[in-house]
Amino acid sequence: MDLLSFFKLIVGVIFQKRVICYMKPYNEHVKTPSEAYQRIFFNCPRVVAMDGMSISLQIHNGNYCMSDKGYREYSLNWKEVEFGFPNGLNQESEAILAPYGECNDESDTKLTSDVGRIPISVMEEVFKLHGGIDWEKTIDGVEKM
Repeated sequence: MDLLSFFKLIVGVIFQKRVICYMKPYNEHVKTPSEAYQRIFFNCPRVVAMDGMSISLQIHNGNYCMSDKGYREYSLNWKEVEFGFPNGLNQESEAILAPYGECNDESDTKLTSDVGRIPISVMEEVFKLHGGIDWEKTIDGVEKM
């Protein structure tokens, strides 16, 4: 599995029409997955690398994210995701993330507390530097920040 498939799975499960039908008693105005995406808050589990590095990657409409339909728009095809609070970065991966951080000027020395928007393809490169993604730990969802 890759990150794009991971995010497709999350959004596909949360916003499938059958799930939206069950939500209707709580919100009668939600009729489509796109409307539900605008109203429902959700968090994706932290993504964990094989060497233990972990990072929060989010695609909720309140996060810095972009799909093929635009900024903070519902889709199954994500282009950019919000990243934040990485643990266990090496120098090479930190150098890759730094330009995408919210506070990426020279005085910012705390990328570990930074957030930003990053292309999924770049995040895939970062995970390769850390041995790939440990899907078992990621799906388990027990990794702490």
